[in-house]
Amino acid sequence: MYTIRKVPSFFISIMFPAIVLVGSFVIYPVINGIYLSFTNYSPTSPILNWVNLENYIYLLGDPEFWEVVRNTLVIVFFSTLFAVIIGFGLALLLDTDLKWARFFRTAIFQIWVVPWISISIVWGWMFNVEYGIVNWFLVLLGIIPENFDWVFDPHGAKFLIISGYTWRAIPFMMVVSLAAMRSVPKDILDASSIDGAGYFRRIIFVIIPLLRNIILTMALLQAVRFFQEMTMPFILTEGGPGNATRDIVNSCV
Repeated sequence: MYTIRKVPSFFISIMFPAIVLVGSFVIYPVINGIYLSFTNYSPTSPILNWVNLENYIYLLGDPEFWEVVRNTLVIVFFSTLFAVIIGFGLALLLDTDLKWARFFRTAIFQIWVVPWISISIVWGWMFNVEYGIVNWFLVLLGIIPENFDWVFDPHGAKFLIISGYTWRAIPFMMVVSLAAMRSVPKDILDASSIDGAGYFRRIIFVIIPLLRNIILTMALLQAVRFFQEMTMPFILTEGGPGNATRDIVNSCV
């Protein structure tokens, strides 16, 4: 005969505060938001009427909505791609026990602790049309004939946001990649060397396949983080020029 095990009261008492917090600040807002999306709710009107799918029909038929979605996908995709490539490359470069490698690993990781708002302000200074160091350097090298206004050019503004996102995410990608590389069995690397695989072949055919799931996971985590970010686009471009850098999060604010 089966018996039902009683849940200890202390377990319920421990979990109850967490359940209340999650329910109050996560579950209830989500359910309430879904409910309100089927109504004509307005903060300035006390009258609440059920409108079925009218809000969704209006949203999906709005060209500005699809422009915002496209901007968000472009910025998140390229930011994640560049962050993964550069972070993984730095991990390969710094995967050594030399003292200089330890110094650079520590120095690069400091970027991760800098707040988004600080990075946004510094990025605005660096790309400033009048005194920004990026324009000065590009003119010095002869890449551009004169100072370029990154903020008021649609493609330049996108590059401004993507480069800032990438720079902020590189330390996370580097640290996770480096830790994952240290977990690769040395026997496998030694066996591949005996079989004649050079340095780059070991990276392409041994290390990357073994770390594929980890790379995809950290790329997914960082992409989600980029989807949630609103500070940098708001401070640097305010979604402009036009709607060139307006993303989903800033559209909801």
